[in-house]
Amino acid sequence: MVKKQQPSINVKGVQVSDPFWSKVQTLVREVVIPFQKQVLEDAVPGVEKSHAVENFRIAAGEQTGEFYGCVFQDSDVAKWLEAVAYSLALHPDEKLEKEALDLIALVGRAQEPDGYLDTYFTVKEPDHKWQDLQECHELYCAGHMLEAAVAWAEAAGRTELLDIMKKNADLICSLFGKDKRRGYPGHEEIEMALIRLYRLTGEKKYLETAGYFLEERGTEPSYFKEEAENRGWTHFGMNP
Repeated sequence: MVKKQQPSINVKGVQVSDPFWSKVQTLVREVVIPFQKQVLEDAVPGVEKSHAVENFRIAAGEQTGEFYGCVFQDSDVAKWLEAVAYSLALHPDEKLEKEALDLIALVGRAQEPDGYLDTYFTVKEPDHKWQDLQECHELYCAGHMLEAAVAWAEAAGRTELLDIMKKNADLICSLFGKDKRRGYPGHEEIEMALIRLYRLTGEKKYLETAGYFLEERGTEPSYFKEEAENRGWTHFGMNP
């Protein structure tokens, strides 16, 4: 059976005119995005600190301190950057763009020389990278930041984050796959991101690695059981 593929549509080719969703877009642009940036910067009194941006400063060696938050705290920064890219595509804003580009530059400074990017492991557990894929969201965080990078390239026409995340994606592709390290994410996300990167760049390794993660999941013996047995420890007590 041949399935017809629906081509993706660039956000610039879509205009929302519905009264309800237009109001939601305005709310996100004028209220939610600025407020969320303040939360990420721990600048809202009475709101539990996020520490997400501070984690990147610590990972970059620009601040001292300990990692704070969930293992997937980096993804909050990625989601904000993605939202900004789509907002800028429809409503240019020089001040917002500069704020986002400054944050992207910080993300780049926090990246390790081989392309690795995850502030939790860089700061807190540098010797345990890729050892707890079931619980620790390394591939999930990479996926969200990669989706943000694609959004900036496609919607905002900027490639600074794409340059950072292609290096990260190349590292992941070099590590995981057939005849390489076995594994797949506990929380799916990297698969979609790699497919989007493939569509943007045409580089087939991204599609192949996404396919590997999809096809390896559910096979026996269970990777998560093997992983747990090999490391002999757990972060959150999840049963593989």
